[in-house]
Amino acid sequence: MRNPGRRLMSWLFQGTYRGQDLPLHLAAIRRLEPRREEVYEHEYLYTCLSVLDAKAQVLLGYDALLMAAASIVLSVVPDGMSLGKSLIVAALATSGVSSVLCLPVVWVQWTDTDEFERAEDSFQRLLVTRNRRTISYRVAWVIAHLAAVLLIVGTPLQ
Repeated sequence: MRNPGRRLMSWLFQGTYRGQDLPLHLAAIRRLEPRREEVYEHEYLYTCLSVLDAKAQVLLGYDALLMAAASIVLSVVPDGMSLGKSLIVAALATSGVSSVLCLPVVWVQWTDTDEFERAEDSFQRLLVTRNRRTISYRVAWVIAHLAAVLLIVGTPLQ
């Protein structure tokens, strides 16, 4: 098993280049220039990823509002468990789950130099990334709305 400290540093600095690696990485980027017929696919996939990124950021804000509202309501309710309080706690938990599901959508991942050498795979990797992030966002969206319903129903019952 690898050293955990080394794994953390490897993860932290993944995709950043310094020293002798910097000119090699820049040369690989220059060689990656998409062929004319690939430019549309490249732009389209990156536009999709940008849209998902923006939507996930907004959903994270929405989740934060739901968590704040649920926390405020829970702070003023009397001790003891009731149906309303249970629903509000469930709203707090589900909005937290929604937030966690948004995190992979906004994950920053840089292309390694050796991946530039396999440029023909780049569009397929981008499509797989877009699909995975789309599903994560959609599940987070549904869960966030479930949290809102739980909060809306639970508050008057409390």
